[in-house]
Amino acid sequence: MNQMSGRKHNEVASYATQYSADFVERWDELIDWEKRKIGEDGFFEHLLRRHGVQSVIDVSTGSGFHAVQLKQAGFDVVATDGSSTMLTKARANFRKHGLDIQSHYRDWHSLDAQELGQFDAVVCLGSSLCHVFAAHDRLRVLAKFRALLKPGGLLIVDQRNFFAIRAGKFKASGHYYYCGTNASVSLGQVDEHLCEFIYSFDNQEQYRLQVYPLLPGELKGEVLKSGFTDHESYGDFERDYDMMDCDFVIHTARAE
Repeated sequence: MNQMSGRKHNEVASYATQYSADFVERWDELIDWEKRKIGEDGFFEHLLRRHGVQSVIDVSTGSGFHAVQLKQAGFDVVATDGSSTMLTKARANFRKHGLDIQSHYRDWHSLDAQELGQFDAVVCLGSSLCHVFAAHDRLRVLAKFRALLKPGGLLIVDQRNFFAIRAGKFKASGHYYYCGTNASVSLGQVDEHLCEFIYSFDNQEQYRLQVYPLLPGELKGEVLKSGFTDHESYGDFERDYDMMDCDFVIHTARAE
């Protein structure tokens, strides 16, 4: 195994290890699907329809929230995730909602357009890309996303607002993302190289996620460098937003 493949393997292993079975079992409590659906108010469905999208691949499906919402809204959906525990939970949620959603256990480096096909849109949500610490590795991942898109296809990728977090303005409003009332989100270590989120549940269980604190401008540059154009961004689902006063930043771009 060469140095690059070793780094990729360790990165994927670290990502998978953080999502332990116990943590994933409580993930939906943290989200609260019904409250999150109300908070999003059909944002992604409207965005996809506005761009003429029918087929979507959700490349970080997690426990399946967005795959379920998009399938119920009439989109053709394929779901993938690099965490086996998350994908198991997603598949259980697909069955719970009576939905036949094709799903695959795939880390981003193993996404193959010849196997999976090409789509009108790629969605990568949950600040998932921030699990990739090195810029050149994120560029490789974005190239994989680009290969999954038809010409002119839409990329949607979101991220925690690390611009505000690194400036000491962390907030977790509970209105849009982590809406559950029996868990809280706080910060551990934060610097330019690492951000640690601490998820504390009401029974004293605590879990930690370590990610790269990717700045929104940094991600925009990488998206454009990876063969995408027409970049736009939203703060907590709003086109006009204050960079110091939003939880998440959502990026959209078109494949060239």
